[in-house]
Amino acid sequence: MAQQQLAAPEKLSTIFWSFCKIGALLFGGGYAMLPLLEREITEHRKWATQEEMVDTFALAQLIPGVVAINTSMFIGHRLRGWQGTLAATLGVVTVPFFVILVYAVAFDYFRDTQWLAHATAGLRPAVAGMMLGMAYTLFRRTGTTLFGAGLSIGVVILVLGLGVSAVHVIIAGIVAGILWHGIALFPEFNKK
Repeated sequence: MAQQQLAAPEKLSTIFWSFCKIGALLFGGGYAMLPLLEREITEHRKWATQEEMVDTFALAQLIPGVVAINTSMFIGHRLRGWQGTLAATLGVVTVPFFVILVYAVAFDYFRDTQWLAHATAGLRPAVAGMMLGMAYTLFRRTGTTLFGAGLSIGVVILVLGLGVSAVHVIIAGIVAGILWHGIALFPEFNKK
């Protein structure tokens, strides 16, 4: 019987530089970075499918921390285990670390100038637009069924309309998913 030839593991330097490129464009925080992360991972590198990225985004929200960094860690681990996790995490945080360091020094020096206030005010709409675009993309993928669309709209109403904490909604979703799949795994619960 012929042995199946395994694909060579991704180079750690490739993982690092790919995530470094994403981290260099980190404007607006973790959620604003998700479209860039998805484009690099699914379209450019082909390290995951779009469906796998949606699942990875969901998992990344289950653990404490910045969702973009958590997502990077999951992808890095998938590619090369703990070494990939380290390469992806270092890649995604290296450039922002130095940019924030320079920004903090410059902000302290220029904090009372009018042009700085105008510049930061101009960034807010751009970041909001990126986040809205990502929300629409995720809805388009998960809202393909009536159940998915209803669930998405229900979450928006709970969080934005009724002011329910997003943490509580996420925890309720985890519990519901466990119960739903637990019932499906044990058919004896479905018997009357």
